[in-house]
Amino acid sequence: MAPTMLGGFYVPGNNRVVLQDAPIPTPTAKQVLLKVVAAGVCHSDVFFLNASTPDPRTYILGHENAGYAVSWGSEVTGITKDQLYVVYLFSSCATQVQGSFADTAVIGLGLNGGYAKYLVATVDQLVPVPDGLAPEIACLSTDSLITAYRAVHNAAELRPGTKKRVLIYGVGGLGHQAIQIAKSYGATVYACDFKPEARALALSLGAEQAFDAAELQAATADTAKDPLVVDIGIDFVTNAQSFTLLSSAVRRAETSLSSPGGLIVLVGVSTDQLSFNTADFVTNHINIKTSLYGTLDDCKASLDLLAKGIVKPVVSTEPLHRVVDVLDELKANEYLGRKVILPATGTD
Repeated sequence: MAPTMLGGFYVPGNNRVVLQDAPIPTPTAKQVLLKVVAAGVCHSDVFFLNASTPDPRTYILGHENAGYAVSWGSEVTGITKDQLYVVYLFSSCATQVQGSFADTAVIGLGLNGGYAKYLVATVDQLVPVPDGLAPEIACLSTDSLITAYRAVHNAAELRPGTKKRVLIYGVGGLGHQAIQIAKSYGATVYACDFKPEARALALSLGAEQAFDAAELQAATADTAKDPLVVDIGIDFVTNAQSFTLLSSAVRRAETSLSSPGGLIVLVGVSTDQLSFNTADFVTNHINIKTSLYGTLDDCKASLDLLAKGIVKPVVSTEPLHRVVDVLDELKANEYLGRKVILPATGTD
């Protein structure tokens, strides 16, 4: 009988992860077998489990992974046994949320992922982790941090030495890392979140002010004594409320023909319909960009930020047998930062 491992499965028709045994995978000629030691927990897992986009496939969840190389196929070169690697995805979890199942299956979203002790990946997905970087920190480079980095560095085009004023909307697993990147570049950072503990976290990471939605609405209103003005708003929530509030926040950025105007970067994925007055946006020079995942080079840059301690994510870990409860807690927004499953620890 083939050896088995415990896996946290997405099973159509179930709105919670199903823990069940699965065969330990055998790598094909072009694959590497990894022993998974860290798998980040993502809101897209909750999105699927809520049947917001019903998926007909059955597979092991977990798409933010780090693991040690165990064995590999005959055509694989350049891999070091027992080296720690992170697993880059060639298609983002947000793409899967759109229901593009047939063409975009990736590890943890269509293909078996990291909520299990082992997974297989192709060699071109593997990025070696710098020495001394813990797996539960390194794995964030493959989804949450790479997404935050792309939004701040590529979409918002912030660079070291910037004097821009930036508002981060949503201080969750991605937003709290975005605050740190923007601060490291020199930006003046503000934050908005409905949770008091998230606002406290933002302030501890260097945000000048942290608002709830009502406070942000008051701070950006025309009747405010000294209205809040920012150059860039990065939206890790992206719903009708956040879009409206960020529009108000960037409206007063410089509007001369020689200036870039205000910018809203949409990162979060929701089913909300966003609406705006074109005359308002054109005359006030408000720009909109979207930002989705990142390149392999962005993944490497994210690992470098972690290795240098520029970004210090707030991470808490759990054993694999608690993954069902962990996802329930994420659904209820019951924790700060990022949760990471440790599949290869304990009795799992």
